[in-house]
Amino acid sequence: MKLTLVIDTEDPEGVKDAFKVASMFYKKHSHVNYGKTAAFSKIAYIKMLRAFAHEALHAKANGEDPASLRFTKNYADKIFNEIP
Repeated sequence: MKLTLVIDTEDPEGVKDAFKVASMFYKKHSHVNYGKTAAFSKIAYIKMLRAFAHEALHAKANGEDPASLRFTKNYADKIFNEIP
C-alpha cells in the first residue's frame, strides 16, 4: 500500500492532521515494539556503564573494536531486551 500526503505548510492544523495520519500508518504498519522504555536509577546506570566497560575490555582483547557503533548497538539491544 502506498500513501501520498500533500501538506500545506501555511496550514498549521493541516500539518498536525497530516502528522496524525502518518503516525497512525507508521504504528499500524511498522514492526516496532512500542511500550519498551528504559527507566533506571543513577546507581543502576553506573552499574550498566561498568558492565559495558567490562564487555568493551573483553571485546578489545578478542580483537573487536569496542568504540564501533555496531558494538555499542549490540550492547544497547541486549540491555533493552532485558526490559520486561
